[in-house]
Amino acid sequence: MTVSMYIIYLSEHFHSASKIQEAVCSITWAHSLAGYDDPCQSSLVKQCREGALRETSKPVHKKEPISPQHLNLLVEKYGKDFCTLADLRLISMCLIGYTGFLRFSEIANIKRSHIEFFDEYLSIFIPKSKTDKFNEGSHVYISKTQSKSCPVKMLSRYLKLAGIDSSSTEFIFRQVTFLKKTNSYMLRKCDKPLSYTRAREIILSALESIGLDQSKFGIHSLRSGGATAAAAAGINDRIFKKHGRWRSEKAKDGYVKESLQEKLSVSKNLGI
Repeated sequence: MTVSMYIIYLSEHFHSASKIQEAVCSITWAHSLAGYDDPCQSSLVKQCREGALRETSKPVHKKEPISPQHLNLLVEKYGKDFCTLADLRLISMCLIGYTGFLRFSEIANIKRSHIEFFDEYLSIFIPKSKTDKFNEGSHVYISKTQSKSCPVKMLSRYLKLAGIDSSSTEFIFRQVTFLKKTNSYMLRKCDKPLSYTRAREIILSALESIGLDQSKFGIHSLRSGGATAAAAAGINDRIFKKHGRWRSEKAKDGYVKESLQEKLSVSKNLGI
C-alpha cells in the first residue's frame, strides 16, 4: 500500500512518467539488495504504476526523416566544386550520417584513424555506441555511388581540403575558423569534436535554406532518413539491423516512416 501511495503522489506532483519508472526501479533494486521481496511485483502496485504511466505519459513527436531529395538539394547548394571547408563539413556529416545510420555521438567521435578507404567503399570504425554495452566496437561500411551525392567521394574531398593526413588520430568534424586574409576556412587546432548544439544549428540552418521547416527536423533525421530509405528499398532485415547497430526489430522499426502507399498496400492486397 505504501508503494502504491508513493506512486500516486509522484504522479500528482511531478506529472512525469520517467520519475515513476525511476522510483519503481530504485525500490526494486533496494529491496533486492537487502534480500527482501519486491513490493513492486504486487498486483496493486502494478495497477497503480500502469495507471500513473497512462496519466503522465506524453505523446512522442518524432522528427521527420531526411529524404534522398533533401540531400541532393543540399549537395547542389553546398557541395559544388569550389565550396568552402565549412560547406564540405556540413555535407560530409549529412551524407555519412544518412548512409551510415549514425547517431550524433557516432558522427562527432569519428577520428581520421577510424576511416579506411577502399576502391568501392569506405569503412568507419565505431569504437562505442548506445547498444554496444561492452565497447567492443563495430565497423560501418559505406559504398561509393555514381551520383554527385556520393558519400565516399564527398568525405574524401573534405579530408583533403581540411588537410587531415591519413595517419592522423584527430577528430575530423571540428570547429572551423574563418581567415579574412585568404577568404577561407580552416579547422581549429584544438582536437575537440563539434558540439551537438553547433552541429544541430548548422544542419537545421542548411535545411531551412533549401525551403524546409527546420522545426520538423533534427540531427537524428539523418539516421531515420537512411533507415526509411533502406526499408523502402527492401533491404534484408538482418543486414539492415546490423548496419544500424540496433539490438531489436522494435527499435529498428521505430526509425522507419512508412509512406501512404505502403500503408494502403495492406488493405489493397486482402483479396477483395
